[in-house]
Amino acid sequence: MKRTVIIGGGISGLSASWTLCQAPDSGEVLLLEQRDRLGGSIYTEHDHGFMIEHGPDGFLANKPEAVELCKSLGLSLQRPNDSQRGVYLRRGHKMYLLPGGLLPQRQWPYIRSPLLSSLGKLRLFLELVVPPKQDASDESVAHFFIRRFGREAFTNLIKPLLGGFAGDDVEHLSMQAILPHLRHLESNYGSLILGAHRIGADKHQAEFRTLPNGLSSLIDALYESSKDRIRLGYTVTHIKRSDTHWNVHIDGQSPISASHIIFAVPAWVAAKIIHSVNAELAALLFEIPYRSGTMIHLAYHKKDVKQSLRGHGHLIASEEAISACTWSTNKYTGRSSAETQLFRLYLRGTDLPDRDVIMKARSELEKALNITSTPMLTRIYHHQDALPQYQLGHQEHIEKIQSMIESMDGLYLTGNYLVGVGIPDCIRLSTLVANRVLER
Repeated sequence: MKRTVIIGGGISGLSASWTLCQAPDSGEVLLLEQRDRLGGSIYTEHDHGFMIEHGPDGFLANKPEAVELCKSLGLSLQRPNDSQRGVYLRRGHKMYLLPGGLLPQRQWPYIRSPLLSSLGKLRLFLELVVPPKQDASDESVAHFFIRRFGREAFTNLIKPLLGGFAGDDVEHLSMQAILPHLRHLESNYGSLILGAHRIGADKHQAEFRTLPNGLSSLIDALYESSKDRIRLGYTVTHIKRSDTHWNVHIDGQSPISASHIIFAVPAWVAAKIIHSVNAELAALLFEIPYRSGTMIHLAYHKKDVKQSLRGHGHLIASEEAISACTWSTNKYTGRSSAETQLFRLYLRGTDLPDRDVIMKARSELEKALNITSTPMLTRIYHHQDALPQYQLGHQEHIEKIQSMIESMDGLYLTGNYLVGVGIPDCIRLSTLVANRVLER
């Protein structure tokens, strides 16, 4: 009997399971998750009227996979509050409205912005005449944007926008792997600004969606669709090949035979399991670096927030531990009551004691928004080795991994370390992998 075992119950594993279970000829499907909950980094907590997103709080609607999956599951979508749109940048104790995103699609906000000097603004718009890169070799994120827009625009505007994703490693992260659509704009139009205007600014404006009851409602819906095929608390230790199938060995359980195995876990977890059958492949997976981060949530009575808040949040210009703060109550409705204000802060790393984490978060809100009172609610969630870093040469590295896994009949890889870290990227790749299983 054909059986597919999926290792990992995050959005990648659940998407693969969903796709397989929609097909009448999928055979038996079994998903194994080590923890006592599904969802991976997606985790919504509801507490005393607060909706707290410990992982991502939304997904890109420009990439259709997440939107389509939600609609297939009967889930309604929620837009950010347009009336509160806007992101600020804190430099010292001053807050500045950011004039735009990674591309200057409208000139006037940049011309008026105090974040750039006159020479910095001139250099920014000289991007229109900067010659495009002539070869297809990879380059770092920092090198690309400095080459196109100048160092001042990169340091003052672009680097803070990338801070939550890239951290301090923009000198080593791959532009080809992280933002390939901007490389295509340059090669096709010679200029990012010109290309964005030719194609239409709307196509390059990031549009986000979430779910009214939090992103965990997507995980819950996927679980309900196939809960009889899901096992929690199952730790896979290694796999072995027999003549006709694979044996999946589980801590404290009898081995499970499988004709197909989908690894929907971080690269370093997959490496530990695969090492018993292919040490070279395991070494390649171990080489993919990961970054850790901490989400901190602070809630206040509105009377303690003396400033009038109009926007979705703010970023921090300097190399501080806290890189970003979402004004959750403003960004999406239903995050808190009308009398309270919820903030969500991202801290690089997970090494600090919780007491110091809270102190840093409170210090940030005091610097940015002059909030000095004691929060009525605090929550901390550590994401250990959760965010893969697409370093220079990432695509070539992944091609080696994919070539090797394809030579091992019945084994498949999916996850955010391969071709995209966002929720739609994970759904798209997992759907492709599941369809490959069905084809075989």
